[in-house]
Amino acid sequence: MLIDYELIRSDRKSITITIDRDSKVIVNAPENLNEEEIEKYIYKKRLWIWEKLAIKKSANEDIFEKKFVSGESFSYLGRNYRLQIIEENDDLKLKSGWFILGKRKQSKAKEIFKDWYSIHLKNKIEERLELICNEKRIEKPTFRIMELGFRWGSCTKEGSLNFNWKIAMAPLSIIDYVIVHEIVHLKEHTHNEKFWKELSKLMPNYLEKKEWLRLNGHKLDI
Repeated sequence: MLIDYELIRSDRKSITITIDRDSKVIVNAPENLNEEEIEKYIYKKRLWIWEKLAIKKSANEDIFEKKFVSGESFSYLGRNYRLQIIEENDDLKLKSGWFILGKRKQSKAKEIFKDWYSIHLKNKIEERLELICNEKRIEKPTFRIMELGFRWGSCTKEGSLNFNWKIAMAPLSIIDYVIVHEIVHLKEHTHNEKFWKELSKLMPNYLEKKEWLRLNGHKLDI
């Protein structure tokens, strides 16, 4: 099966497939339906799924294509900063309300920005994870910053967390939501009723954060 999807089982009679705003394939299936039947249904619908994903990918590429020129806006922790290209051979830095980058490195600006976001997000999540785990009396898990496509975070069977470098562009409250969301996944691997109940205990206003990501998640890209 070449299609990654999230399976949600519930007390229902039929299978439905939806593509969310972040291009995640969501499969809703009856509790007692075996996985072989689910895979067959997904295979049957594969052309429709690929078509929808291609449309979303094309739309995202049109929206997010950055030129990495002076005056262009880039987000960090929910705030926008303009880019200034200078003659000196400087590494990317955020200074006095501007992103500053040397002209000689402009051709590699996209990768440079990704690296910058990844490094700064790692430091920020280290700080926030420490704070959240201490406050909630939770054992602090290990984590990595990586490319996760349209997912904001994930967790491994070994109990480690992964975070998408793109959330460095989101407000700190949204980063906290993604952290707590993945912490809950360490106990509840699917978005079942127990998952949302536990998330609500740890972050009572999580619905606001979830809605923010639904409306603005497509903007978190370069």
